[in-house]
Amino acid sequence: MDRICMKDEKPVIPIDYDAVKSLKTGDVRSFDVLFRKYSQRLYKFSMSYLKSEEEAREIVQDVFLYIWENREKLKPECSFNAYLFTIAYSRVKKFFLRKLRDTNARDELIYSLLKQENNLDRVVDFRSLLEKVEQIILQFPERRRQIFLKRKYEGWPVKQIAEEFGISPNTVENHLSSAMKKLREELRRNNISELFFWMFFLPCDRDKTPK
Repeated sequence: MDRICMKDEKPVIPIDYDAVKSLKTGDVRSFDVLFRKYSQRLYKFSMSYLKSEEEAREIVQDVFLYIWENREKLKPECSFNAYLFTIAYSRVKKFFLRKLRDTNARDELIYSLLKQENNLDRVVDFRSLLEKVEQIILQFPERRRQIFLKRKYEGWPVKQIAEEFGISPNTVENHLSSAMKKLREELRRNNISELFFWMFFLPCDRDKTPK
């Protein structure tokens, strides 16, 4: 069985295994599926740092262009989610470096911290965090996992999820609440800051998905 790319963990098939495997061969539809699934979260992630809609959209476009141009190097057995946000994090960091240079690096302390890649990696290991999140999600009961992914990854409204599964909106909310509680407990148990947990699971709003 293929495994997610983390050490000392039981082998599991990543959430996006099939889509990434098809994308690796040049399948455009799989690329579109992954773009629709992740572009909104990537946009909000970039906005949380850049505070600019235009610049956040540029990050999203740049990241997915890189994914497409390097599709043959993709590893379906690894977490695509973690890979995607690692690239985005790198792009955001480079953006700040350029901006600081353009303003003559007024804040030399921030500049030096951003330059020291190893220091930042020790503070926030995004790849490890996202892979751990994906492993926890894969352990959810089937129905709860599907509801969580549609809401938090794909941005579906609660009402639409309820109609899709033939359940009440309150039941959907209960599944989401239980999933979030489990995630928080597991991340806390692994000494991962809640700040980063909330950063990746901001409220969803399909109307603000980048065009």
